[in-house]
Amino acid sequence: MCQRLRISLVTETFFPQVNGVSRTLDRLVKYCTEQGDRLHLLMPRYKNEIPNTQPGLEIDDWHSVPLPFYPEVVLPLVTANAATNALRRYQPDIVHIATEGPLGRAALIACRRLNLPVVSSYHTNFPQYLEMYRAGVLAPVCWRYLRWFHNATSMTFCPTPSIRTLLEQKGFRNVEVWGRGVDCYRFDPGKRDQNLRESLGLKPEDVLMLYVGRLAAEKNLNMLMDAWRQLPNRKNCRLIFVGDGPLRKKLEETTDCQTIFAGYRYGEELARMFASSDLFVFPSLSETFGNVVLEAMASGLPTVSFNVQGPGDIIQDGTTGQLVKTIGAKELMEAMHLLSSNATMRRNMGTMARKHAENQNWGRIMAGLRNHYLSTGDSQAKSLTRSLQAEQPIA
Repeated sequence: MCQRLRISLVTETFFPQVNGVSRTLDRLVKYCTEQGDRLHLLMPRYKNEIPNTQPGLEIDDWHSVPLPFYPEVVLPLVTANAATNALRRYQPDIVHIATEGPLGRAALIACRRLNLPVVSSYHTNFPQYLEMYRAGVLAPVCWRYLRWFHNATSMTFCPTPSIRTLLEQKGFRNVEVWGRGVDCYRFDPGKRDQNLRESLGLKPEDVLMLYVGRLAAEKNLNMLMDAWRQLPNRKNCRLIFVGDGPLRKKLEETTDCQTIFAGYRYGEELARMFASSDLFVFPSLSETFGNVVLEAMASGLPTVSFNVQGPGDIIQDGTTGQLVKTIGAKELMEAMHLLSSNATMRRNMGTMARKHAENQNWGRIMAGLRNHYLSTGDSQAKSLTRSLQAEQPIA
C-alpha cells in the first residue's frame, strides 16, 4: 500500500497567478492528492481567493502587497511566528519551500524551530533578473542569500541539468533535477483552428509566430521586437503575444499593425492558440526551464530560442527547433526568417517536437519528486531517533 504523506507546500505564487511556477505547483498538488496525500498550502492571499474545495487540501494564506514596479507579483506579510503556528497546527511529514521570499524565509525559520524535514526548489534566476532591471550590482548579494537559503534545506530541486551545474558552481549543495512535463492531451496539433486564424486576419499561407508568457523586461522582448522589425518577409507573417505584464504598454506603442496583443489565454483557448500558430519564438535569457516551450512542442510547433539555460536543455537544435548561438536581434531574426520561409522544415521539426513532448510525462516526473519526499522524511526521522537515543542515560 502506498504510504500517504502530509505535505506543506510554501509558495509566494499560485493560482490565480499564471506563470511557470504556479502551473508546476498546481500539477504537484493535484498529483499528490491523487496519491491520497494531504496537502497544506502556505501562500499569499489574492483578491480572487481560491475556494478551498479540493479534497485533501488545506490553505493558510496571508494579506499581501504588490511590488510597486511589478504589481502582478505580491509579497505576503507574514512573520516567522505565524508560519510556525500554521506548521505546528498542521504537523506535516515534510515541508517543501518553493520560493525564497518573505514567506519562504518565515517557513524556513519555522521548520528549524519545529525540527521539520524541509526541501526547497529553485525556479527563478533572480540574480539575472536584477541585471535586466539595471540592478546587477546586487547580484552577488542575491546569490549569497539564495545559497544560504537553499543550503539550509535537505535538498534543492531544480528543473534542468544546466541549472544544477550553475547552482553547484555557486556553492549550492545536494541539488537534484526535478524536470517538467506537459499535458499532451490538452496541447495537441489536432486543435488547430482555421476560424481562429481567420479571426486574427491571417490568410491560409500566412505564418503566425507566437510568444506566450509575461510581458516583462526579463523576457528579453525588446530584442524580439528588434528582430521582428528586421524580418524580410514580415508582410507574410503575424506576431502574437499571449500574456500580459508591465512591458505591454511600451511594446504596443512601438509595434506595427501585424503584431497582436491577445492578453492571457487559458485552458482550451490557450491550446487552440498554440495549435493554430506555425512557429514559437521564445527570446528569454533568464529561464530555469520554460514550460511554454514544452507546450509549444506538444502542439507541434518548432521553437526559435537562444542557446541558454532552460530552453537549451529542452530544444534539440536543428531537430525540434533552432537554438541561436549568438545573442542578438540580427541572429534571432535570421533563425525566425529561416523557419518562417520554409514550411517543410517547420512541419518536420514540429513532428519531432511533438514526439519529444509525448515522452515528458507529468506522472513519472511527480512520482520521482514524491519518492524524494519519502526518503527525506525517513532520513530525518532516523536521524532524530539516533539523536534521542544518544541522549538517553546509560542504565
